Amino acid sequence: MIRKNGLLLSLVLGLVVFWIGVRPQQVLAADEAGFTVKTVLPANQRDTSQTYFDLRVSPNQEQDLEVVIQNRNTAPLTVLLAAHSAFTNDNGVVEYGKSPKPADSTLPVNLQDIVTLPAEVTIPALSQQTVKIHLKMPAKPFSGTVLGGLQFKAKPDHKGTEKGAVTNRYVYAVGLMLSESDQPVVPDLKLRQVAADNDHGQPAIRANIQNFEAAILRNLHVSGYLYRQSGGKALYRSEKTRINMAPNSNFNFKLNLDKGPLEPGKYRLNLIAKGSGRTWNMTRTFNVSKKDADKLRALSKPDAPTATIPWYLILVGGIVLGIGLYAGFKKVQSIQRCKR
Repeated sequence: MIRKNGLLLSLVLGLVVFWIGVRPQQVLAADEAGFTVKTVLPANQRDTSQTYFDLRVSPNQEQDLEVVIQNRNTAPLTVLLAAHSAFTNDNGVVEYGKSPKPADSTLPVNLQDIVTLPAEVTIPALSQQTVKIHLKMPAKPFSGTVLGGLQFKAKPDHKGTEKGAVTNRYVYAVGLMLSESDQPVVPDLKLRQVAADNDHGQPAIRANIQNFEAAILRNLHVSGYLYRQSGGKALYRSEKTRINMAPNSNFNFKLNLDKGPLEPGKYRLNLIAKGSGRTWNMTRTFNVSKKDADKLRALSKPDAPTATIPWYLILVGGIVLGIGLYAGFKKVQSIQRCKR
């Protein structure tokens, strides 16, 4: 039996707890998840009003962080643990889970390199367990903010599960923000790469934007304009607002080519980005090869038309059918009268 309600609940909670915004926060499990996670704030917590880890650290520093996992189930529960650096997805949202792409080349400290934690812990029924997470800072100092999250996920139980059944998997994250000083670091952007791309089956131009500083960039607004290399009129334009970027991360800004494919040749992309009180004007010239143009053209081809019956023929057919049924009914009545 497929547990549709459980799947829906899992998806909704996943959206709430897997994306925890630019400002990291502690996320507590709902009763349905069967467990809760609570941080034990250490002495080097910068903001004690928050329940996520916001730590002032120093080079070579080592310490154990503690979280308390409470099992609310009447059976033992196994929870999987992981640590991930924050990244920016292609929707312009900061995420704290496992990134589908490699870490940004400018990332000064990868959380996976400095955090040691058990792969999983099993908590007895209706009890709680304190889990130690070891943090070892690198010898090389860094400026700005290192941002990431500690992830907690209930291990699926396949015992006794029917084939085809969907089991709930809840994912929760606790933010981990590290800094070594109060020296301000401001975000900065660079247009790294522009290329023709396939965006979920639709032709598009992909522009990779990088925040190469160890600072969070909030509420970014990006406008994109595509021109021929020497043209003055924009062939395409696109706009995206309320973008948030993690420190030392990148994401793909896309212009959908909904008016038709591009011809081979040289083009110019201009991006204007505004956020954190700054404006970036970034331009890149790029080439669309014949091979790229053919790929874009193939994506632009409309689907084969499906055969449809005009509405008036359906109406006429319905009337004819109704008349036929009525005539048949009257004939049956006439035959029955004659037999009497």
